[in-house]
Amino acid sequence: MDVFKLRIETDENPGFLIDIEILAEQTFLELHNFLVKTLRLKPNELASFYVSDENWEKFEEITLLDMSGEEDKSMSEHDDVHTIYLMSATPVSKFISDINQNLVYEYDFLQLHTFLIECVDVKQEDKRMKYPRVASQKGTFSVVNRINIEKDPEKLRESLLKDFNSIVSGDMDDADDDENLSEDF
Repeated sequence: MDVFKLRIETDENPGFLIDIEILAEQTFLELHNFLVKTLRLKPNELASFYVSDENWEKFEEITLLDMSGEEDKSMSEHDDVHTIYLMSATPVSKFISDINQNLVYEYDFLQLHTFLIECVDVKQEDKRMKYPRVASQKGTFSVVNRINIEKDPEKLRESLLKDFNSIVSGDMDDADDDENLSEDF
């Protein structure tokens, strides 16, 4: 069975690089779970893989959960229907078959973390190995949280009340931007 060696990088941690080997028939869910565990990400966040081109433009989505809702029975066979690929039901080999193929992995859509994944090698399975596995790693990865949420309820209430009062009284910074915008027209 084929094994894909995937090189993973992120702009969040320059100098960080990890190579992961995964069996062709393992699912994107197995890859997702392995990334969450290996990179010490929170396990309860949404994520998606995207098939991408050499410029990292995203195309097909492989999602953790189907959030499209109920099936629309009024659609005809001529309507443009987007196929939903679920990580749990999609083997990696569905979208990776050769080197230089790319994926984008987006994790935690509220504090988006983006990983660029490139298939750098295809080789035969080593029966002595357990997959997925880390083949090599350079540098360290740490999650960069861009949104700070106040955990103290009183401080949170105070901050929200201050923001609310600023909006009501018209003291927000955006008001200045709106005035400048109207002058341009």
